[in-house]
Amino acid sequence: MASSLSSELRVKGYAVVSSGSEDYSFDFIAAKQDEIVAIKLVERFDSKVRRAAEDLKRLGKSLDLAPLLVCHEGAVEDSLSTYRGIPSLSYETLRRLIKGEEVPFIYFSRGGVYVKIRGEVVKAKRRERGMSLGELAYSLGVTRRMAYEYETGRADATLEVASRLVRMFGDEVVEKLSFKSIHEYFSSRQAPEETPSDRVRDPLLKRFLEVLDELGYTRYLLERAPFQIAAGKREERRRLLIRKAEKSSGVEDRVTVDVARVCRSQAILVTEGEVRVGSRYVIKVPGYALEEAELKELVLEALSTCILS
Repeated sequence: MASSLSSELRVKGYAVVSSGSEDYSFDFIAAKQDEIVAIKLVERFDSKVRRAAEDLKRLGKSLDLAPLLVCHEGAVEDSLSTYRGIPSLSYETLRRLIKGEEVPFIYFSRGGVYVKIRGEVVKAKRRERGMSLGELAYSLGVTRRMAYEYETGRADATLEVASRLVRMFGDEVVEKLSFKSIHEYFSSRQAPEETPSDRVRDPLLKRFLEVLDELGYTRYLLERAPFQIAAGKREERRRLLIRKAEKSSGVEDRVTVDVARVCRSQAILVTEGEVRVGSRYVIKVPGYALEEAELKELVLEALSTCILS
């Protein structure tokens, strides 16, 4: 499945990077312009997926991308659900999305089934008809306040209300599923708790986290990724990956740099080598040479070279 989806994404112009391991929280990351998505393919939701889910969520929040679980069995077609706070689609629904087919943004929540509404379109259509907000509310069978919430994008509609809106104004009032709309949906949800730096055993990674805290970055320590730290600041559109490399870790090093490239971010590789090397997407620095005072300068240097998306 992974190779087939990767091929379809590349045909549509996405840059795709494979994680190289089923043990990681993502199978591949795909990016095109301002759309970035990290995809994990699973057969079903079980304990193994649960262990990877938190890392995938951390990756999404730190790198400001859309994390997506794609389930082969048991997922509802043509709608979005969430698993431990992570958006989830069926395999076939994802293929439809990649092909550019229009799929309404219908999602399952604890309160029921909802449809994301394009509030600005509803407002424009209402005004074209010369309807007041109160008249719209009456036609939908909701309060005036709720109609206002729909128009301002603060509330999503039930299936019944969405059907009435479509009958009144056409299906353009319904948001369509896309990586961008999934990203916005995920971004509006609560972020996972960051790992306190004082709980981190590795002294070097602990110092990196402390520096990122000082600089005001959202940062997470990852357990199931080729890199140990992912960080970002959404308002500055800067992203950073940090990997403490080991011997015979060439594949993980390459994946880290490739992820930095497609995410328009920068990677720091702390290596066992003797020479510092810098390039467009990565700074390789010998671990033995890193003094505590130099750590902040290194992070600032890497962040200054990030390619803003």
